[in-house]
Amino acid sequence: MSIGQVSMNSVKSNVIVKPFGARQQAIVSLGDTHFVMGSSMIHDTISQSSRPIDLLLATLATDCTFACQEAAPALGIPLHHLTTTAQWVDGTHSHAEIRFGMNGPDTDQSNLMIAFVKNRCQTYKLLSPVLMITLKAVI
Repeated sequence: MSIGQVSMNSVKSNVIVKPFGARQQAIVSLGDTHFVMGSSMIHDTISQSSRPIDLLLATLATDCTFACQEAAPALGIPLHHLTTTAQWVDGTHSHAEIRFGMNGPDTDQSNLMIAFVKNRCQTYKLLSPVLMITLKAVI
């Protein structure tokens, strides 16, 4: 194999994108999760309500949710219910807000859980140097 050639058998990734169809669609596989993304989602950033940047926000919110779930037993804090919401605060996508709707923790405990999330959430650690991220507990 010469320089510039890549053997298909040598590529190992948790993300696989397989294009198909005339409308530039692709099946995206993330481990055992699969979804279809179309070119209109990528190219039409004005009229489409869901864009690839929103997948980044969803990833951040999901990772924060899992870290918050880990925080409760690790810190010995009761957590009876958790719902996480995420939104872009401004139109430039430079500020994300993640809200944790919690039932169980008091104010001090929820603050400990937020600190735990900031320390343990890999997506938060990756994005926080370049993106303002506000984490809020709603109890």
